[in-house]
Amino acid sequence: MNTQAYHLDGEGWGDLAHHQRHEMLVEIDFKWLMAGQGCHIDPERLKHDATYAQACLQFALASDCDPLRTCALCLRAERAGAVLR
Repeated sequence: MNTQAYHLDGEGWGDLAHHQRHEMLVEIDFKWLMAGQGCHIDPERLKHDATYAQACLQFALASDCDPLRTCALCLRAERAGAVLR
């Protein structure tokens, strides 16, 4: 998990871009793993609706699918840990 703060002062843009790509890939993995469990999610709503996101994460964390649980933990940590300033 990357919990480093990113500074947008001209340095660290590569780290920021890497972080954004990583978060996007985690979201894509999450979407497809959830679909495999019969739960189709709305990626935009997942990003902007905290209640919806929490319900999706709870579903995933209760799943018997190890990759989905791992992905849900990673997604939750990514959203909680990366701080932009």
